[in-house]
Amino acid sequence: MRGRVARFFDDVLVLASNILPNKYTDGLAPWDLSAMEPYQPEYLAGFRAEGYTVSLEEGYDEATAYVNRMIERDIKFDIGGDRQRISSVDTEIGTLTFKHVLLPVWLAAYKYRGKTYRFVVNGRTGTVQGERPYSRWKIFFAVLAGLLIAGAVGYLFAINRY
Repeated sequence: MRGRVARFFDDVLVLASNILPNKYTDGLAPWDLSAMEPYQPEYLAGFRAEGYTVSLEEGYDEATAYVNRMIERDIKFDIGGDRQRISSVDTEIGTLTFKHVLLPVWLAAYKYRGKTYRFVVNGRTGTVQGERPYSRWKIFFAVLAGLLIAGAVGYLFAINRY
């Protein structure tokens, strides 16, 4: 069986930094790219900013991998059903352009009990992603409380049934 799936990609964002894992920065989306303005040096006055550390080739490879994942997802959705088998994909790429953009991301870190935790904030939406400490005791007692409540509800349900 053959088919054709078409998809238009515009503004595939690739993080141009190696400092933070993508799992933090990917969670900062969505970005309002329609509100972008031309760069002015005053935007960074008084702030530290990192220059890009990912080469154009690496960025292209990452964008291509993302596009391929989305195309494969579209193909599976188009086929439908519980299982799909894709024997080959022939992707055509039209006009390809790139641009460097600065997005307002605040990076911070703090120490808690000798361990450093990093987090990032989307400067437009306030969305926060990053690491945080977990209290094993709080998790233990929350799970215990949940089990006790579930047991009590199950017990009451069993008594009322008979």
